This record gives sequence, structure tokens and C-alpha cells, in this order.
Amino acid sequence: MEPRHPEIATSTASAVGQGLFPGILCLFLLIFAALSLLTAQPLAAQATSGTANTTLPLALPEDAGETGRDAGEAEARLARLGDALEQMKTQNPVVARVNGHEIRWAAVLASAEDLPARYHDQLESVFPALLDRLVDVRLLADAARAEGLQEDAGLRQQVVAFEDRLLSNLLLERYLAAQVTTAALRARYDALVTLRRANREVRARHILVDSEEAAQEAIAALDGGAVFPTLARERSIGPSAERGGDLGYFFARRMDPAFAKALDALEPGSYTAEPVETDFGWHVILLVDRRDDDIPSFLDMQAQLREELNKETINKLVGGLRQRAALEMFPEDGAAGAEGAEEAAPEERDQ
Repeated sequence: MEPRHPEIATSTASAVGQGLFPGILCLFLLIFAALSLLTAQPLAAQATSGTANTTLPLALPEDAGETGRDAGEAEARLARLGDALEQMKTQNPVVARVNGHEIRWAAVLASAEDLPARYHDQLESVFPALLDRLVDVRLLADAARAEGLQEDAGLRQQVVAFEDRLLSNLLLERYLAAQVTTAALRARYDALVTLRRANREVRARHILVDSEEAAQEAIAALDGGAVFPTLARERSIGPSAERGGDLGYFFARRMDPAFAKALDALEPGSYTAEPVETDFGWHVILLVDRRDDDIPSFLDMQAQLREELNKETINKLVGGLRQRAALEMFPEDGAAGAEGAEEAAPEERDQ
């Protein structure tokens, strides 16, 4: 069997001559057709290899084995094609018309998604084969419609199921884009940082006195240069006084809320500028140390945060839809109905 690409080159040139492709695309497609002669293997050869299936075979280029001048010319052609493809990305031109149906550049690009990974970065070399396949698919689909196959019941069910998947995916995509924003991720990160910091162990000293005035006097003495442990031994009435007010390491969340809030506002080595009141009395608090929290940066956690928020957002959306839906689940409801019928039977017999 003769390779089909010489025929493609002829038909492409004819289409160009009839004004099918606008402007500079004429030259691009002629280059594509010429490249297909050099790089693509015949479809007949590929169709005989691998396992049998109903998918149209795609003639992908072999790894180039050209050397010397031929290799240089091929590289130059690919470079020109690359420039053409870059222009196509912005213009999305019509690249073929089959029985009046237009095939645009974006459709060819989308059809490349199922190719092996090594071809994703060399679209210029596989473009002719991709376009060829789309043309064949359109021709086969037109032939199927001519035979009325679009009315096949099994096909209609598959179309409806496929449409349902596309619609649900589109809804989720738009809903997540609106809900899972950078601001939402940042707020989630900040809340996580706050929680982790609240759970960090801290080490603190305090001076406990029985009045606000006494606490103010202790702060004034510290401002004047007094040493905190020494002042705590002299003035604190708490059991930690003999240790210079040292409370050791503890979790701030387990302390009185006012005490914990004051600690959270301090940096290691600083003390409260105002007295802190709790049920135990008045405190002057010195933050000695705060253990490292090892919290990753926002950028490092962004992917994880997005995944978590995506899942929560989808669950919330679907949960709301389920609550508002007229939903029946089988066989659970059927089993419940059967049990109800059995319970009602004795009453019916008694009547």
C-alpha cells in the first residue's frame, strides 16, 4: 500500500490554492505537508503492529537519524515550523475544512494530549499526523450520521453520560476558581500558623502580686534596670518566686486566657508593659523562650492547602446539592420499605 502522505500534500496544496487557509498559513501548511513526507511513517505499517482496537492509528515520526547537511536542513525546517505554531497559538486559525466543517488549530492542539510525553514538546513534527487523524475522524463521523447511527440507543446513553461528566467538571472548575482563591489559601495558612504557634511550648517567668499598683511598681523597677529573676524572688507571692518566677516550658493554651494572650504578644526576652489580671492576681510576665515551630512557608504549603480546600469546597457543594435534592437510594430504601410492610402486616390481619 502506498503511503498516504503524498496524497495529503497534494490535497493540501489544492486546498490552499482554493483559498482555504488565510494569509501566511498557506506557507505553514505546505511546510507541514512536506515535513510529513520526511518524518511520518505510513499508517498501514503502524496499523499492523500492537494490539487491535477501533481507535484510528496515528502516524508518529520516528527519531530522526539524519546527519550532516540533511540534519541541518531538517532542523531549520522545524525552527520555521516552531515560529508558525507560536503565531497559531494566538490566532487559532482554521487549518482544515471537511465537508464544510472547520477544524481549528486549538482542536489539533487538544488532540495531542493523548500522545506519549516525548511528543508534547515537538508538536511541530507531529502536527501533520494529528491534523490527518482529525480529518479522518470527521469523515468517519459524517459517514456514521449518513447511516443514521446517531440515533442508536446505546450511543445516546453514552452521549448523555459523557455530557453529564463534562457539565459536572465544568461546574466544579468554575466553582473552585471562585472559591479557592489565593486570598482564601492565605487565610487558611494564617489560621494554621496561629494554631501551631498556640500549640508551641513556651518558657516564661512571672511576678505575681495582689494589686495592680504593685504590678505597676514591679514594671517600673524592671524599666529602671532591675533583673527579673531577682525582682521575682523579692516581690512575687507565687510558688515560683524561689525559682525567680520561672514557670519552665508549658503550653500557653493551658494557661488563663489573659495570661496566654499576653504571652502571644511578647517576643523572647521582653516583658509585659502593663499588668495582666487573672483569677490568681496581677502578673508581670517575661517570655524567656518559644520553641521553634518548623512551620513551612506559604509557598511550600500552597499546593497542599489548595488540595485540602478543594476537597472541602467540593464536599460542601455536593452536600448542599444532596440536601436539596429529591434523592432516593436503592436497595436501602427498598429494604426499609419491606421492613415497614412486614410490621404493618399484623395490624392488617387484626382488622
